[in-house]
Amino acid sequence: MKINAHPIVGTWNLRSFSELDVRTKAVSYPMGEKPKATVIYTVDGYVATIFTAAGRVAPAGPRPTDSEAIQLFRTMVAFSGRYEVNDRERMLTYYPEISWNQAWNATRQIRRFELSADLLTISSAPATSTLVNAETIMTMTWNRMTRAA
Repeated sequence: MKINAHPIVGTWNLRSFSELDVRTKAVSYPMGEKPKATVIYTVDGYVATIFTAAGRVAPAGPRPTDSEAIQLFRTMVAFSGRYEVNDRERMLTYYPEISWNQAWNATRQIRRFELSADLLTISSAPATSTLVNAETIMTMTWNRMTRAA
């Protein structure tokens, strides 16, 4: 029996990431204007992603100092778990099982999405950002990655 894969299935590369402050309407780039990220959606409903901020500094040695470790932690987002897509409502729901921030484990993260060919845009509902500690709406734009021939 063949499973019809949803068009979101595949590997995506981050094109842009911003947060809109709900109160001030200011747009910020809490991970810099050129962060790096990949998200992978599998046909059987699993997702894995990692984000890193632009301009991250490598630790001086193989084991980061406490201050280096704090900076590395604060310049990344990563999780994996299950996801569900509701095409009718254009909703994408994540159920993180493992994450860089234990507070996300066993939660439900609801996003809106738009998908057009090889461009995916995901936006959050207003929520307190773990990156800027204000109520924001996150917007991420992704390009589908394709294997080079």
